[in-house]
Amino acid sequence: MTDELPKRSKRFGVGKEIGGAVYVHRDYEDRLGDAVKEAKKHLPENVNYHVVKLNQRTGAVSFVQCVDFDTAPEPTVGDIVTIDAEGNSRHRSQPRDPEIYHHKWLFVADDYAGFDVGQSKQRSLAWSALEGVDRKRIGRKSYWDETVLPRLGG
Repeated sequence: MTDELPKRSKRFGVGKEIGGAVYVHRDYEDRLGDAVKEAKKHLPENVNYHVVKLNQRTGAVSFVQCVDFDTAPEPTVGDIVTIDAEGNSRHRSQPRDPEIYHHKWLFVADDYAGFDVGQSKQRSLAWSALEGVDRKRIGRKSYWDETVLPRLGG
């Protein structure tokens, strides 16, 4: 339970940092530097991605399909193509019980036009204030939809 919002990446000025990685919307991928530029050289042409994840420990870059990023309060993680520091690629298809992103406003700047950033921050405050939410399970859509969403009135 909290009434304080998490902070965007200090290093990049935008992005959600968790587990040694930083996540940004593709509009901000240039802030992540040369690792993304290099990884994109190895990215198949037909990859449609919305989120970029940089593993700050290994230099691997993941390009994440997230078609409902602008429309869903907690967007669904789709297929992922990861390019390691040597240029090798790996594809992961969306699992049956997909992951979701929380605090999507961290992925963008306050002036991002794709969704109402202020409203997204309020959503973060609302669910973060709920008692009894299993923080280890909220990243799965099934748990979120069954356990948390009903308590948010949606």
